[in-house]
Amino acid sequence: MKGERGRGGVAHRCSRPQALLPPAGFTLLELLVVIALMAVALGVLGVGLGQGMAAARERQALGDIVGALRQARTQSVLSGQPRQVRFDLAGHRYQAPGQAPGHWPADLGLQLTTADDLGAAVAFFPDGSSTGGHLVMQRGTRQWRIDVGWLTGSVRLRALP
Repeated sequence: MKGERGRGGVAHRCSRPQALLPPAGFTLLELLVVIALMAVALGVLGVGLGQGMAAARERQALGDIVGALRQARTQSVLSGQPRQVRFDLAGHRYQAPGQAPGHWPADLGLQLTTADDLGAAVAFFPDGSSTGGHLVMQRGTRQWRIDVGWLTGSVRLRALP
């Protein structure tokens, strides 16, 4: 038998010539396709992540404004003194008594409807009542409304259709 003798005197014979074996590894074309697919996947992920972050900022801003209004009502009842939450519509800021100034994202529009004599503010009184009014916040086609009841001073947030 022809061939090389391995250990133990057993002959080893190559059944296929080395030239016919497939090359090991990946071709350049295969690597480029994988890189292109990864780039597309990361692009789609980036857009979705950006939209998710914008929605989180909306929810945070709405919750903060509702919280500031409710806290001003509570402070008024507990202290026996009127309290106001003032809004700077051009600067996208609001100020509640005893709190750090708050703000909302610039791309989130806000319309405030309240008593004329207060300007851009909502006042709460020691008996729990308020001047009443509502705020409408909008981004694109999405809208939310924050209602402040004049009789009870209740603050309610709801999404508009």
